Amino acid sequence: MAWSLVLLPLLAVTLVAFTIALRRRRTLTDGSRSRPSSAARPDAPAPGRRGSSEPEPLPVKRCPVCLSEYPTRDRFCVRDGAGLMEGSSSGPFTQGMICPTCRRGYPFDARFCPEDADELVPYGLYGAASTTRPPLRLDANKICPECGIRHAAAHLFCGDDGTQLVVVN
Repeated sequence: MAWSLVLLPLLAVTLVAFTIALRRRRTLTDGSRSRPSSAARPDAPAPGRRGSSEPEPLPVKRCPVCLSEYPTRDRFCVRDGAGLMEGSSSGPFTQGMICPTCRRGYPFDARFCPEDADELVPYGLYGAASTTRPPLRLDANKICPECGIRHAAAHLFCGDDGTQLVVVN
């Protein structure tokens, strides 16, 4: 009888801890977080009323060469290796230049690639007229030789350090 008085609260605590862990796992796998209702927060506006605050847009970085947007954790464009700049789609960006040989991106005022000494072409024209690109293997993964991060087959450069990626498979 005495052991049941000790075991019963221990079992209850274990059950509560298991339930909390299961709810956290579901929240993480569903990608949605449960928010407290407006009744629990007296300062929150009622649903459907004007004055409810809209969620602020997430900060992004933008490639000055191809104008692609990336999350703030990336420092380099995965398409052309150019350094990303803070800003959104409303920023005063102009498309840059790209080397047809090494596919690295450069600012709009650059004329020649410092790596290959080739004449740079505008990024918009490169995609339409390029015949120098090797065909992509859709099943191939790429990896950064500097930091070891895996990337999709369509990526050419590492988003963390700007290094040209190599095919793994």
